[in-house]
Amino acid sequence: MHPVLRLLIFSLLVANSALMAQHADTLNAGLLIPVQAKWATSDNLGQVYLVTTGNALEKYAPDGRLLTRYTNNRLGKIHSVDVSNPLKVLVWFADFRTVVFLDRSLTPLGELNLISAGFPEVRTVAAAADGNIWLYDEIAFQLRKLNSDGTQLFESQPLNLLLPGRQQITCLRDDGQDVFASDPEQGLYHFDAYAQLVRTLPFKGAYTFQLTREGLVYLNDDRLLAIVFPAMNQTEKIIGGAQGLPAWLGAGNVLVQQSKGLVVVPY
Repeated sequence: MHPVLRLLIFSLLVANSALMAQHADTLNAGLLIPVQAKWATSDNLGQVYLVTTGNALEKYAPDGRLLTRYTNNRLGKIHSVDVSNPLKVLVWFADFRTVVFLDRSLTPLGELNLISAGFPEVRTVAAAADGNIWLYDEIAFQLRKLNSDGTQLFESQPLNLLLPGRQQITCLRDDGQDVFASDPEQGLYHFDAYAQLVRTLPFKGAYTFQLTREGLVYLNDDRLLAIVFPAMNQTEKIIGGAQGLPAWLGAGNVLVQQSKGLVVVPY
């Protein structure tokens, strides 16, 4: 083969490899939903849930069709929604310390006021895989599991006796066997199904996160950080079109609010 031709082929292979590496490190936009959201997530079926600027919860099919809507003007603003079980959606009204449960059509199944249940200082709640509730009690520094009528099932030891500093739990997730909590300043905490602390993980900056089959993911500006268990390897990908814009995590997707609408970015 002529040396010039060999050099040309080599250069094309290098350029192609660089292009593939760049593509692999960047997450590209998929579905566009032409709405303005102040919060969004997605479930493991690809359905998108968003809170509108008017404080309504809307549910969209994977193809972007509006399926149903839920409104509640007596409990203040919707703080977050846990859709890890699409058949029993948990809506958290933090100002009134109230959890509302919805079915798949976003019809109310019931609600629980945590102040009435004896837990007045709670800012973080999550759906348990068995249909119950996890919460972090900021007065007692304890992770607690309640059933839907407010009866306590399990509790952790006071975390301030086990860990240094003051714990500020901002997100909880349950995968059916383990529970994980994030403290952006301290790292991640791993609990068993009975609320007992198993270990701490030295990954800081996760205000919210999602569990995956391999481990968990969380956002850092326009980047998606993934941690793989048990090796604790960390990878990073750029979220295309997300720089400086509001973005939220879903199951398998990042939801980015652009001027033209809510963009679903698969990861």
